[in-house]
Amino acid sequence: MDTPDYGRAPNACSDIPRYVAYTSPVSTGRMNINEGSPAATLPLNLVALIISYLDDIGDIARVTRTSRLHYYMTLPQLYQRVSLHSYADIRYVNGRPEGFGSGSPFTMALNGLVTKSHATLVQEFKVHGKWREVGLEEFAKGRVPDNSMMLNILLRAAMDKMVRLQSFSWELDSKPLKTLYQGLAGHSTLTSLNLKFPNSRVPRPSVIIPPIPSLRVLKVTDIDPLCYPDDISMLLLHSRKLEDLRLHFSPRMRREAEPSVSLQTYFGKCWEAKYRLKLKHFALQHFFGISDAAFPVLFDPDTCKSTTFIDTFGGTGSNPQNVYVDDTWKNLPTDMKTSFLSSRINEVAPQHVEILRRATGQERLYLINAKPSKTEDLEASPASTPITPGDTPPANEEMAQLGKEYLYVLTRHHGQSLKHLLLRDQWAFGAEDVGDLVRYCPNLEQLGLSLSSSNHAVMRLLMPFLPKLRAMRILYNEWLAENMRVVSHEDRMAGMSAELWRPGAECLEWIGIADAVYKVGKNYRAVQADGTSEWRREVTLASRADVQHIEIWGLDVLDIGADPILPFSP
Repeated sequence: MDTPDYGRAPNACSDIPRYVAYTSPVSTGRMNINEGSPAATLPLNLVALIISYLDDIGDIARVTRTSRLHYYMTLPQLYQRVSLHSYADIRYVNGRPEGFGSGSPFTMALNGLVTKSHATLVQEFKVHGKWREVGLEEFAKGRVPDNSMMLNILLRAAMDKMVRLQSFSWELDSKPLKTLYQGLAGHSTLTSLNLKFPNSRVPRPSVIIPPIPSLRVLKVTDIDPLCYPDDISMLLLHSRKLEDLRLHFSPRMRREAEPSVSLQTYFGKCWEAKYRLKLKHFALQHFFGISDAAFPVLFDPDTCKSTTFIDTFGGTGSNPQNVYVDDTWKNLPTDMKTSFLSSRINEVAPQHVEILRRATGQERLYLINAKPSKTEDLEASPASTPITPGDTPPANEEMAQLGKEYLYVLTRHHGQSLKHLLLRDQWAFGAEDVGDLVRYCPNLEQLGLSLSSSNHAVMRLLMPFLPKLRAMRILYNEWLAENMRVVSHEDRMAGMSAELWRPGAECLEWIGIADAVYKVGKNYRAVQADGTSEWRREVTLASRADVQHIEIWGLDVLDIGADPILPFSP
């Protein structure tokens, strides 16, 4: 019987298209076209599978240069994602500026995309960094500087050749111009758009962004009405396939108590057309504006399954100077009911408890504990703002009582559906509270909470009643701080190893205690000094980076971009 041919070629290039074999820039000296090579003896589907596991751009580029076969196989992967970083200052390598003898790496990369055929392979395109705008005074005279116009023309020329473009991200410190938006509107394959507006108050043309019929994901950041942002209202109205919308406003307005924005500015055209966005996910951050009780629901509640609100409604313990605007959001419509599967928010309030009481089917709730960075803290408390005795956090008793209310409504109204739960580190729960949670929420897979004692025996006793629990995170508080100071990681891991082998914790993979993270492995028998053996479970020290895919860690951030993109509808 003949041996089946699984893609083996009689010579190295018989499987390579002829135009590639004779036009590849790879030197012929690296592979004789009339002789076989080890790579050519492998089936092409195996070569493609191996190459698909390469994730370092440098490795992919080096493999591309090894042979004509690899050039043909890896070039699409090399140019699948293109990210160009522009720097404000010249960077030096070995004493010479980058791009010595030609232009900057940013402009030379654009030149390659415009003049060569590689742009046809690009699926994700991103430009970010600082663009040195020359002639800013021309904006004040009513004309766009040539420097800015040429950038947009070059980008438009490059993107017009990207026939497979699916995602575009603009994160430069200047603004896109009309010519670029018109080019984006012509891409029938574009599904994701990320726009970051500049925070400078230089007068610029504000563009009405045209509709993109194929758009599924839209993220707009640093929206500030004093910095000439572009108008997204037409984009929202006519991009009828849009399923994921994330709006991030400049924190300046909330910091300076300046309610200069209104949701009607962005959703007014949808309201006039009596159109509700068919979103699956909606996120809002740093919005500071007065609530319009007559304004209809922004999106269709029957389609939206995930929401994120960060620094939007005020909540208990928010900045006192914003109370007059934030209080306008406290009057909930009597018929307001939600059916979100997932919610992420960093502000807690009795009104949110009431929303949860009316809601049905909540599966994931993440109450963000992350704090602003030191830089943001300094910006949030400028020297010109006097600090008075009234600027203190709410009493511990008030916050503790609010935590009890959250726990009650979650267990009684969402106990059977709840799978992921991250509570606030300010709520220290006792044994009775934890027992209540375990009793009513048997389907929990991820749990993060704070305990009122450094003795965690209650969790060990109740863990068998949470058979699906994969990740548990005990949040930092004053009781845990003492335990972390006196107990070493080795002693803590030894204690967990002696307990976790018992039945009831088979699914547990990760444990977090304050900032420490532990990976839980398989059961094994440990031989003691007297020759006897006892059951133990592998417990090793891990890092925060190892658990970024676990939501109670990965979504505990003040970033609307952290939420996963839900699968698109057909």
